[in-house]
Amino acid sequence: MPTAAEVLERVFTTPNPTTGSQPPPQIAWVVFTHGTAFFTAPNEALPATSSLADLAAAAKAALVELGPVHAGTSSADFSPTRLAGWYPDEPVWFVGFDHPAIATVVVMDTSDLVAGMAARSARDRDHAEQTIVCVRGFDGRAQPE
Repeated sequence: MPTAAEVLERVFTTPNPTTGSQPPPQIAWVVFTHGTAFFTAPNEALPATSSLADLAAAAKAALVELGPVHAGTSSADFSPTRLAGWYPDEPVWFVGFDHPAIATVVVMDTSDLVAGMAARSARDRDHAEQTIVCVRGFDGRAQPE
């Protein structure tokens, strides 16, 4: 089964097998212990010259901004997408939340609802723990934490 970092590597560096759309030419990401990821193209706050430490700090700030999960509020909303094009033989889910740069990768053979609930729980743990396992810079350089 692929790790969250491996899933992000495939999704953000290869064309979408279903639509043929290309990923942005420069994208950076940060992966937390339970599969939650922060991802971004260069922007005013995080230019292409940003260090891995800058990216890690931005990822932690984005998780803080999204906040912990509170059932019945937008912080608990999720949008699961099965990555069948990239992973036709494996049950890989990319679950988005109420933040455009945060998602959680879940690998489990289940329904979209259960995958979303599992991702929500993982994101809540990543919010509480803030432990980073991998940072990839805009230049493609990756470093485990």
